[in-house]
Order: sequence, then C-alpha cells, then structure tokens
Amino acid sequence: MMQALGISLELIDRCQNHVLPGSKVRRHYMLHDYADEKRAAWAALGERLMEVLGGPRNTCPVD
Repeated sequence: MMQALGISLELIDRCQNHVLPGSKVRRHYMLHDYADEKRAAWAALGERLMEVLGGPRNTCPVD
C-alpha cells in the first residue's frame, strides 16, 4: 500500500526496519534516521487505511 501511495522503496524498507543494501562502511556512516520521513509515510498509510475502512468510528456517544 505504501508503494501505491508513492512512497519510495528505500523508505518503505526503513519503515519495516529492513537491513539496507550497501557496504557496512556506508551503513555505519550514513546516520540520518529518517524519522520525519518515516512518520509522514506511516501517517499517509494511516490516512489511506481510514479511507478503506470508512473513516473513524465514534463508539462513544457525545452528550
């Protein structure tokens, strides 16, 4: 679903905590954690899932 939303394969791998390809030296020195990008990707997926499920459901009546 993330790929269908236009999220890059590298970012999807990072969201899934996969070991990324490349040399160990490169992985050691490339320290950016992509937290903001991953947060945006998970938010986009969450919004899409809410659309698929029909939006938020309020199970508690409001007085």
